[in-house]
Amino acid sequence: METRQNLKVWNWIKLLGIYFVILIALVIFYMAQDLLTPFLVAFILVYALNPLADKIESWGIKRTWAVAMIFIGFIFIAGLVVSLGFGSIKAEITLLKTQVPAYIERIKVSLIENAATLEAKIPNMKKGMLQNMITQKLGDLPTMLGENMPFILKTLLGLVTSSLIVLFLTFFILKDGRGFRKNIIRVVPNKYFETVLCLLFEINKSVGNYVRGQLIDCTIVAILSVIGLSLIGLKYALIIGIICGITNIIPYLGPIMGMIPAIFVALVEHKSGAMAGSVVAVMMGVQLIDNVAVSPIAVGQSVDLHPIAVILSVTIGGALMGLWGMLFAVPIYCALKVTFQILYKGIIEYGSWENA
Repeated sequence: METRQNLKVWNWIKLLGIYFVILIALVIFYMAQDLLTPFLVAFILVYALNPLADKIESWGIKRTWAVAMIFIGFIFIAGLVVSLGFGSIKAEITLLKTQVPAYIERIKVSLIENAATLEAKIPNMKKGMLQNMITQKLGDLPTMLGENMPFILKTLLGLVTSSLIVLFLTFFILKDGRGFRKNIIRVVPNKYFETVLCLLFEINKSVGNYVRGQLIDCTIVAILSVIGLSLIGLKYALIIGIICGITNIIPYLGPIMGMIPAIFVALVEHKSGAMAGSVVAVMMGVQLIDNVAVSPIAVGQSVDLHPIAVILSVTIGGALMGLWGMLFAVPIYCALKVTFQILYKGIIEYGSWENA
């Protein structure tokens, strides 16, 4: 009895030790996030594309050629989409570019009017102080943009470089991923083999289902948003709809982030509270369709995630890594959840590592 109790205590010590190692790995990832982010993006893309590569390979085509066909196909589709929608997107961007000074002026006038009202209500407030501050700050905005242009260009160049690295990594991980898994399993001792194999399978299933489901979901949300915003006559509906689809990949917070530019355009460009209300109605309608019909089918019940845990993981990810952290938070949470569950069952419930 005492020996059995000692084994249980020892199993808990081993489990906590493994959890501590995972925590150290997460800290290292956080410290080296700039270096490791392209790898994480590549893994997300691999999860999305792997079923398609497997399907093509099942037709008797070698893995390398299957992956190459996927890349060529996506380049062709992307080129086709850009060529078909380039005129509309370019026209909206050009129009937006010419309207920016007018937007700034309208915002300045509105703020000055409100500042005058606020000054009148605040005792001992020097008249014109807030108005002068607003005029100076907004007047310096074009200069500030010009001064920061080298930084903006450097950021864009870095983004292009990172994108090329991600594509390169995605190609080779998608091509040689099975070899990586085999090498990992090959060095695992026999007594841990079943647990590690189950762990890799469940992580692949959980993260893969979530990523693929979210990509389908975001695409449909983008299409619905473009259609809805176009029907109510909102300017830049195409660009804003695409933004809504992209931000929708962030659970719960993403739809709100996507709605902000739409409301801004409604208030500044259309100068209409009614248009802003229509935008909110359209976005709520899109989210209703998404939550009731699209998301349950695209993501389904394959990923059992509690809403509070999702919100908490997104919040922590955003605080630690900004936008990238918000995007990666849920896939990382999926992997960690599965890892903790499998290790707990293997070590504590089944005692499969008692002789380790």
